[in-house]
Amino acid sequence: MNNTEMKVCQIDTRKLWLSQKEAAKYLGVSKDWLRDRRNEGKLHYSVVVNTIFYIKSEIDKLIVSGAISGRSLFLKQTQQHLK
Repeated sequence: MNNTEMKVCQIDTRKLWLSQKEAAKYLGVSKDWLRDRRNEGKLHYSVVVNTIFYIKSEIDKLIVSGAISGRSLFLKQTQQHLK
């Protein structure tokens, strides 16, 4: 994969919540990174039957805010796609 290519993660954009596994895949980060943001109070979450869920709109805000390094290309391509 060269610098202009990016991996595409298929997530149903209508979902309001993402499991920890989905959120990590969606962001391209580890579960530990998510845990650190959770512990810092930057991500709200809920636990249902031992599964952690994150609010998708908060995940999207992390992308837009640039909190996820290397996501500027993702943001640019997403904005172009939405036009």
